Amino acid sequence: MQSAYPAHLNPSWRSGPADPAGRVCHVSDVPLMCSSINWSAGEVVVGSADHALYVVDVQTGKKRRTLYTKTAGHAEWVTTCQYLPDGRVISGGMDSLLCLWEANSNRCQQLAAHAAPISVVDISPGTNTAVSASYDKSVRVWDVASRRASEDSCLTGHAAPVLQLVCGNGDNLISGDRGGTVIMWGLTTASTTSKLKDAHTGHVTALAWQHDTNGGCTDTFFSGGQDGHLKMWDPRSKRCVHDVAAHVNARGKGAVGNIVSAGAASSNLVVTAAADNTVKAFDVRADLQPVSEAKLSDFPYSMAVAGGLTLCGCGDGSLHVIDISSGQSLYALGANKHAVRGVHASEKCLVCMGDDGSVFLCDFML
Repeated sequence: MQSAYPAHLNPSWRSGPADPAGRVCHVSDVPLMCSSINWSAGEVVVGSADHALYVVDVQTGKKRRTLYTKTAGHAEWVTTCQYLPDGRVISGGMDSLLCLWEANSNRCQQLAAHAAPISVVDISPGTNTAVSASYDKSVRVWDVASRRASEDSCLTGHAAPVLQLVCGNGDNLISGDRGGTVIMWGLTTASTTSKLKDAHTGHVTALAWQHDTNGGCTDTFFSGGQDGHLKMWDPRSKRCVHDVAAHVNARGKGAVGNIVSAGAASSNLVVTAAADNTVKAFDVRADLQPVSEAKLSDFPYSMAVAGGLTLCGCGDGSLHVIDISSGQSLYALGANKHAVRGVHASEKCLVCMGDDGSVFLCDFML
């Protein structure tokens, strides 16, 4: 599948789309909570508070299908979803269920996966493994190689609801909880490799693996917390190598809601967005020294990077396009009428979704 963060974009990304009004596909009368993109299939899937998921064609802006039937699907809000490499979709919800949806179909396998709402699901790169995290304080590993998924293992060790989860290359997995603890896991052994208790004061609000200049995932990772700090961790030494009060000032602390390190796509910097309504970039090669800062119009709900730009979706429905290196705000689009909860970009297309129940798409020409 195409990289989530492309390193190169069409030049018009820096000046704006050909049609700022874009294409709008209204799929629900209630908020859309999550999304995942499948560029090779030309579609985006969005999960809704109405219990359904909707698949939208990114070229036409038309709905392709609804993932919900009278006998299959979620009974509560859909909180998380991901595409598998073969085009299937796995989703998790407030109902504690995982649903594995067949490609190009509305048929699914329902799994009584957890004992409480599912917060996040992720796919281990290059494997047939999905991982889910829950408010029941557990992380569960699933074999999705065949049409029907089966549980491989249940990882326990968190003492609070697990809010964050990110798979790395190969065997690596990191998770963070409401109590401020980060745990590193080995998927093969289904065991804890390191437990970083009190990594943050308050909730762990963001996790991300560091990527090299070619976009490849390294063994180093970042965490962000409710305390406004950005931390860089070395799993080999099991210690924090850099700790920056990235979003702490005289007015208080802004929870770090988004972290992206994506090699060339992020200008070889790590980018954060936080509740202090700012986007900031830091130089990994210079002990996380600050490089740039941009002020946002509202709370940042979602963020992506592409071709040296930050794309940040805010609570007022705006989508800010910011030059990462300089911090210059290039322009903003009215992507939604309410909060923008998901942002995806390709070389020539932008896809957003959010609380107004709509998917917004626009094109960028050469």
